[in-house]
Amino acid sequence: MKKSLLVLAGSLVLVWAFTLMPSSVVAADKPILLSFNHLFPEVAWVHTKVVVPWKKMVEEKSGGRVKINIYSGSALAKPGTMYDAVKSGTIDICLDPGPYYIGRFPMSEASQLPYLGAHSAWAASRAWMDLVQEFPELKKEYADTHLLWLFSQGPGQIFSRKPIRTMEDMKGVIVRAPGGIGDIAKALGGSPVSMSASECYLALSKGTVDATIFPCEAVQTWKLYEVTKYMTIGDFYVQWFWVAMNKNKYNSLPKDIQKIIDECSGKFGADLIGKAWNAADKEGFELGKKNGMGVITLTQEETARWQKQCAPVTEAWIAAMESKGYPGRKFVEAAKRHIEKYNKQFGSWQE
Repeated sequence: MKKSLLVLAGSLVLVWAFTLMPSSVVAADKPILLSFNHLFPEVAWVHTKVVVPWKKMVEEKSGGRVKINIYSGSALAKPGTMYDAVKSGTIDICLDPGPYYIGRFPMSEASQLPYLGAHSAWAASRAWMDLVQEFPELKKEYADTHLLWLFSQGPGQIFSRKPIRTMEDMKGVIVRAPGGIGDIAKALGGSPVSMSASECYLALSKGTVDATIFPCEAVQTWKLYEVTKYMTIGDFYVQWFWVAMNKNKYNSLPKDIQKIIDECSGKFGADLIGKAWNAADKEGFELGKKNGMGVITLTQEETARWQKQCAPVTEAWIAAMESKGYPGRKFVEAAKRHIEKYNKQFGSWQE
């Protein structure tokens, strides 16, 4: 009987001691699990050079208290549905392109306006983070989530089955151009169609579309060198992406974990992917040339014609935004100013 009481007492002491252990020690045995969904294939550079390093950084800084499970290739939610998945808490963190949400983030759509002047993803990404701080109307668009950061793709170029050297060459061309990018293609005389990035390869291979608009990294990511023959380089537009976290999940985390996630996001996150996207654009461009793709750079005279032809797209956006009470013109002017600042600081994707 005495022996049984001693065993019971020992067990109670162990239980009592465990309950008094620091939460960090207990958490090490049961880490906080977070899901991170994005649309890129697992072999894509965005996954290997941005999402995976970001995951490892957060995990290491947390001392193992956080574990992030990545779901690539839209495994948990498709493009255009990820924001609602994050908002509802179905997924903890998502990265998705903005153009799949036309009408939902009106201020953000300014990133797709033609000829804002960005010569690299890095410059545009940093400009976008400045704009989030400068314009509460922009930040408010993501208020039902915890916004980690906004960033930009590299400048969009035209990849085509036939050469496009002048505006006349664009006439009647069926071009994959989702979201507001379609307005640019239409202004230039093309016939835009909207489809996801993953559908583009098959459409080009079958001749369903004649061309597509992408940054140069897509030559490698989506194997455009196999289905197009020409690259028309003009830095026509950029495009925004967002990375956001479920607000309730974020608020439930210990304060020090919140701090770690925030420190790895914001401008740091924009720099991480901006620099990586610059490198990917260069690699895609060189891969295209290596595989025999012709490089067409618009002349200054031709560029001026395209800019003039696209100007009404910007003016129409400004007018529509200001009719709804948004500071449309002020926002576009600020975007160009911030982009030019970072162009000077970071240079072009081609450098």
